[in-house]
Amino acid sequence: MKSLPTPKQWRVLRTKLAAWYETAKRDLPWRRTNDPYAITVSELMLQQTQVVTVIPYYKRWMKQFATWQTLAYAKEPEVIKAWEGLGYYRRARNLHALAKIVVLTGGELPHNEEGLLKLPGFGPYTAAAVGSIAFGLPLAVLDGNVMRVLTRLLALSDDISLPTARLKLQDIATVFLGDGDPSAHNQAVMELGATVCLPHNPMCLICPLQAGCAGKDHAEDFPVKTRIATEKRTETVAILRHGNRFYCEQVPEGKPWHGLWRFPDFDKTTMRGGRVMVTIKYGITKYAVTMDAVEAQWKGRAPVSETVRYLTAEDIREYAFAAPHRKLMKMLTKSSSSS
Repeated sequence: MKSLPTPKQWRVLRTKLAAWYETAKRDLPWRRTNDPYAITVSELMLQQTQVVTVIPYYKRWMKQFATWQTLAYAKEPEVIKAWEGLGYYRRARNLHALAKIVVLTGGELPHNEEGLLKLPGFGPYTAAAVGSIAFGLPLAVLDGNVMRVLTRLLALSDDISLPTARLKLQDIATVFLGDGDPSAHNQAVMELGATVCLPHNPMCLICPLQAGCAGKDHAEDFPVKTRIATEKRTETVAILRHGNRFYCEQVPEGKPWHGLWRFPDFDKTTMRGGRVMVTIKYGITKYAVTMDAVEAQWKGRAPVSETVRYLTAEDIREYAFAAPHRKLMKMLTKSSSSS
């Protein structure tokens, strides 16, 4: 890394970035409002999810749960169903819990970083994003897009998977923020990373910061990050039919996908197994999963409880399913109708 920009150089970079953002920013629905609730919804949805995926979910959500109050009084299955397909369902539960807290404490979010950090679903990034965009707090955001822009701008070779590198980048992001409009600046840096300073094939020739970018000639070397090896995992689920209905269960609390519905794991002690009907591959966190769906029968009576159901393809629309299991249901019902 070369020496950090001087205060004057930072001001030049900020000015160029601001001018670019004013003309190049995308027209996104959450940018048309100053409502802290709408901004919070968008920020939680955008965590680990692309903008193009979030937009239709955001629009539907804001129609169904237009305020903190409507969300707070909603039942959890409604909330999870509205989130279905976005993944990382803890975000939905945090948002639901947050709405209840806001309603109980006066109907507004705290207007300071300390208060925001105490809320469910709020870490340093979310506090900075919501705080700066909704309340104008001078907090610099640091997400993947911002880290990519800064490491390339400065040719910073620190491993961003390490806490020390992230602390350094947070300090740099704060210096870059300066004393201007924190909302516009934060959104501008993130927008640059999302649309120009791309992970692969970055568009350096049209970047407003190219003249001052130390890494522009080898941009894809940054950021430096230790990769976690993907582990392979296999699963076998049981397809238990009763006419055109399939036995499904709700995942208990404490397990992945808790609160969602899925096909049960194949259990040799209670089930007889047959042929593999469908194989699905999917990824979750650091795992690459191969899931076999096995035709099965109960050895005795099927378990009965409030968290199991025999569901048709039409029923599934009313239940929030884990994504691979929703895909499996569609494949099974499609193959059944064509046979």
